Amino acid sequence: MEREQAVSVAKKIAYLLIITGITMLVATIMYFSTVSISWMSYVGIIVGGLMLGIGSMVIRFIKKLKLDIKSSH
Repeated sequence: MEREQAVSVAKKIAYLLIITGITMLVATIMYFSTVSISWMSYVGIIVGGLMLGIGSMVIRFIKKLKLDIKSSH
């Protein structure tokens, strides 16, 4: 039971990272269109891309290692 809970929490965190990364990238692009480019814009793109990449990597590893629990009912 502990392994299923750990995998479930890892998947939820990974999906949260993906959603946050996409939101941060969209917000940075909106910021680019309204204000002149500054160093904060680059930080937003880098952090958003890292969050998106880490989240998708965790989901891929869970599927690749077959840790994803599927109900047998």
